[in-house]
Amino acid sequence: MCDPMTGEWMLGYFTAALPHFLAYFGAAIALAVTFLFLYAQATPHREFALIRAGNVAAATQLVGTFLGFAVPVSIVIGHAASVPDMLLWGAVAAVVQLLVFVAVSRFLFRAISDRITEGCTASGLFVGGMGLGVGILQAACMVP
Repeated sequence: MCDPMTGEWMLGYFTAALPHFLAYFGAAIALAVTFLFLYAQATPHREFALIRAGNVAAATQLVGTFLGFAVPVSIVIGHAASVPDMLLWGAVAAVVQLLVFVAVSRFLFRAISDRITEGCTASGLFVGGMGLGVGILQAACMVP
């Protein structure tokens, strides 16, 4: 019998858990990269080019939106039955973030993309903050 206080038990637990960590982490990173790529393609402004040019509004908007995506995904990882289950709920989180941008840019502030391109930090903060807020609400709804 292994004593749980020994290094042997801990090493056994670690080596058994490591493949699960790597599978979930790898899938989450792939999901995040895919989300960022698709989100940047879906918005009218080019976030990465604007960020490279020093546009704080675009950086604020993208960081807030990414956090609004990552928070629900992190909750899902802790409760998912499998990696495909996590990927499915992660896709839901991605779609919700895209819908947040659509709702803000089509129904609340039609010129918000132009304002972000112009460097209006308030606009970037608003979009990013809305994404984060909705992501937090979404995360709370994704636990069984």
